[in-house]
Amino acid sequence: MNDVIHWDKLPTGSVRALWHPYILAGTVNLLQGDSSTGKSFFSQAIIAALTTGQALPNAEPMPPCNVIIQNAENSFTDVIKPRLQQLGADFSRIKSISEEHERLSLLSPKIEEIITRYDAKFFSVDPIQAYMNMYKIESVRETLISLGQVAARTGCAILLIGHLTKSQNKSQYRGLGSIDVYNSIPSVLNLGKVDDDVRVMAHNKSNYFEVGEPIAFTLNNGFRWIGEYDITIDELLAGEVSPRRGRQREKAKEFLADLLESGEVDSNEVYAAAAEQGIPRRTLERAKSEIGARSIKVGDSWIWTME
Repeated sequence: MNDVIHWDKLPTGSVRALWHPYILAGTVNLLQGDSSTGKSFFSQAIIAALTTGQALPNAEPMPPCNVIIQNAENSFTDVIKPRLQQLGADFSRIKSISEEHERLSLLSPKIEEIITRYDAKFFSVDPIQAYMNMYKIESVRETLISLGQVAARTGCAILLIGHLTKSQNKSQYRGLGSIDVYNSIPSVLNLGKVDDDVRVMAHNKSNYFEVGEPIAFTLNNGFRWIGEYDITIDELLAGEVSPRRGRQREKAKEFLADLLESGEVDSNEVYAAAAEQGIPRRTLERAKSEIGARSIKVGDSWIWTME
């Protein structure tokens, strides 16, 4: 009889991230944004990195892996493949489930079959509105439960990509369909435009890790990561930030290089001076690594130096 779950026999699991902390393995993730914010390009940049083992922002390099792309808006041959080629993707690691005769159902057993066959670690669906009616909540729940079970069984990270609504400014109420969709997905990412050059991904929600720092990129002259950006999710959605404010990592690198130019500085002085400039400690530590600075213990104190 298998009608009872015995909790003393249940294994204790742990949540893993495919791209820590933004995209979780073994579950459903959500990427949402207004039209023309670069959602598809952003997801394709992730795919290019995953297929080649390149490091994504704020993450370590990983072994190359297989991915599955489902896209109902853009031509594979005319739009998506040229973009992925520009991004340096390994096409031998990219698959799609054929929709030549009918639109793929997100309840189809074929999804798990293909993920398992190719040991895919990432499955993107773009846009989710083309694959389900986001306002039929019972259907949405059934689909999300089914996808969540597939993700859990295979360890694959499933990324749903969709358009925001126009009616509200609060981030959790501008999502796809019912608020239940937002509530049921462990990791939610939002994309927005700061200006014609800068786009930002803000980590809206995370059930298992701390919310990650906003990450900026540009599409001018091709896709390019900018790095951490100083903006809140609600500022991003409302367009209430100056473009000059946000380039946090570059600001931190310039600050630190200037501070250490004359020699060694006590770590407490470094942190205090950075705080006065509005630079978070986490950003400062990353800037330190990128410019080649290091910490040395002298007596009971730590000093920062470029030597």
